[in-house]
Parts: sequence; structure tokens; C-alpha cells
Amino acid sequence: MTTSERGPNRIRIDQVRVGLYIKLDSWLGHPFLFSAFKVRNEEQIAALKSMGLTDIEYVPAKSDCPPGPPPADPSTKTIPPGAQESAALEALMHEKKARIEALNRERERVRAAERKYVKTANSVKNVMRLANNNPAQAAQLSGEVADEFAELFTTEQNPYIHLMGDNVADESAYFHSVNVTVLSLILARALGMSDRDTLREIAQGAVLHDVGKALVPGPILLKDEELSAPEMKLFQMHPAYGIKLMQAVPDLPKRVREIILFHHELCDGSGYPKGVQANSLDQAVRIVTIANAYDNLCNPRVLKRARTPSEALSHLFKNEAARYDKTALPAFIKSLGVYPPGTIVKLVSGRIGIVMTVDPADLLNPNLMIYDPEIPKDDAPSLHLKRDLDDRIERTLRPAALPEAVHDYLSPRKRICYFVDHAGAS
Repeated sequence: MTTSERGPNRIRIDQVRVGLYIKLDSWLGHPFLFSAFKVRNEEQIAALKSMGLTDIEYVPAKSDCPPGPPPADPSTKTIPPGAQESAALEALMHEKKARIEALNRERERVRAAERKYVKTANSVKNVMRLANNNPAQAAQLSGEVADEFAELFTTEQNPYIHLMGDNVADESAYFHSVNVTVLSLILARALGMSDRDTLREIAQGAVLHDVGKALVPGPILLKDEELSAPEMKLFQMHPAYGIKLMQAVPDLPKRVREIILFHHELCDGSGYPKGVQANSLDQAVRIVTIANAYDNLCNPRVLKRARTPSEALSHLFKNEAARYDKTALPAFIKSLGVYPPGTIVKLVSGRIGIVMTVDPADLLNPNLMIYDPEIPKDDAPSLHLKRDLDDRIERTLRPAALPEAVHDYLSPRKRICYFVDHAGAS
């Protein structure tokens, strides 16, 4: 077959070189994680030859070099694979099988985290339901939730941060309190806090921080547009309402009470309800304040104002740094990384993906779900940026900028919800 018969972008298999970007026909029938990729080494070329291919498609625009020269005699047959090529194929097939098994274990870990998230969110829902009529029981239940969180974070290893599915977030309207609790404890650990009692009180305060909303009229809480001045004034009373409810719980720790009352107070004195300067408050309060602010930027009451995770971090740092603890805010940004879970990214290779999991020890190399039309969406793996993809992030993208097919595949979350575990990525 001549080059013209193959098509302009199809070449003989013996023309493949390191640096060419190639496309294969089926994801299941080859040993590579992707059907389209840049050839990285001679072992991959050997495996391609061992597959019995005579020709292959390449993408000039994504290749680092042109194909190798064709043989002088177009009728020359491709050399059949030898033992070396067959061994390379077998090794890569074994590696792919092992990787898929590891990815399946990772997928199950995320599902386990989602189940735990739903259980925790339902407990928080019960806390809020009990707050008005039985604050003592609400406080007791919040303490039980806080115990579980403290156990999770009182370890030497920092937990991995997972993005939860949209279906999980939709199951509970109380994801915000769970998010704030998770984010507060991540920040507390980043600041070197490891005492179990301290972490427990931060967790309980974060779970209860919005308990006063039980006394705010429902139409105000559910309004999907900007509040009027009188409505906003009433809304901003929820910290004081929370303390009023918790007066019935005399043994509630002081730190928890302060988090409830002061979680909207800022270091420049512009917060509410009292307008105090937050630098004079317990550091735990300033921690929850940052976590609360970040989550409100990602998941605002008026969803059309939602920022992406990376935009939210950038906004806090560039526009509101004076409002927050000067040590805690940089630590918070560093702990979530440049690309927090939920961020849509474009890679140097041109691939597009969504950040699914962040390892605190390797923030620049998160796990991504990559758009690949050759792989069914439900089978799409979560891949480590460096180990699996050997790629780098070029820039972040807004969900609205994605082509429809990519948007539907990656399913950018309407609400960004986080949970943690210690298993991490395989």
C-alpha cells in the first residue's frame, strides 16, 4: 500500500519514531492506557510492531518530529516482530492489566469515600434538624461526627483529598458544613496542629458553624438571587442566633462557641456580626473562616456566581488577603495546591481532564480523569499526572469553555464537594 493509499496521516509501522503522536483504533486491543498518545521510548515502538500492525495514523500537529523515511521500495514488506518485540508487548500488556486493577481499587476507594461522605452529610442534616428543638442532642451528635473527623486527621500521614460526585452532593443540602469541616481540618494539619482534642473542637465548631441558620426564615436561605438589605441584615444574624441556640448546652467547649459566633469576622474588622478584628480571636476561628470563605466562593447561594476552585483560591489571595490570617491563608492555598479537586485543566499534550484527587505530598501531580472518547465514561480511570500520563498542566479551563462532548464526559461539578481518606492513589 502506498502512502497516498493509506491517507495523508497514515504511515508504515516501521516509520514510527519516538516523539510521534499516534492514534490506535481500540482501547481494549492494545497495551497502552490511551488510544492516542506520544511515543516515548523504543519499548513502545517494539510493542506496536509486535501487535502485527502494518500501518498507523499519526497526528502531525501534536508530534515532535516527522515520521521516519519510508523504504526506497514501497513494496518492501514490514519486518515481522521478533522475540524482543513480543517480549515488549507482553510486558506492556502485563503492566496495563496491573494498572487497570490498581485503578479499579482506586475507584472503589473513592466510592467508599463517597459513601462515608453521604453518611456524614446525613448526620449533619440531623444536627441541623435537631438544633432548634433539641440543641443538646444536636451538640451531642455533632460531637460524634467531630470524633470521627478527629480520628481521620490524627495520623502522621496527611489524607488525600477527593472530589465527590455531583450525585453525592445532590443527596444532601448540608454539604457545605461537611466541606467546611474537611477544609478546616486540612488547614489545621497544614499549620502543624495534631492534638486530637484541638482537631475535635475545630471539627465540631465547623459542623455547627451555621447552626444559627435554623432560625433564619427559609425563603431567605433558599432565595436564588441577591438578598435585599433587610434580608441580608437578617441573614447576617445567623452567628448570633447559633450562640443563642447553644446556650442550652453549657458544656459546649469555648472554642466551639467562638467558631459559631465569629466565623464571619475578618482580620480587617469588616466582618459580622460584631465587626471585631479576627487577629484577636482563637486561631481555630480564623481557620474555619478561611475554609468557609473558600467554600462559599465555590458553592455560593447564587450558583451563577460560582468560581472554579483555582479561581476561588486566586481571589482570596489577590483580592482579600488582608481579611484573613496572614499565615493561615498561604498555608490553605498550599495545602489544596495550584489545582484543587474539581479544577478543569488542559495538559501540554492537548488532553483535557478534571482533577479528582490531590496528594498533599505531591501537589503538582494530581490524579485526573481524562477525556478520551475511546474509553466509556463509566470506565474512565483516574490517572496520575506524572506516573501514568508523563504530562504537565498547561492551564486551567472554565467548564463553560468546554466543547459539549467534553463537558458531558467530564461532568464538571455544579457543586464542589470534598472528602478525604488515607489510602490515596495507587
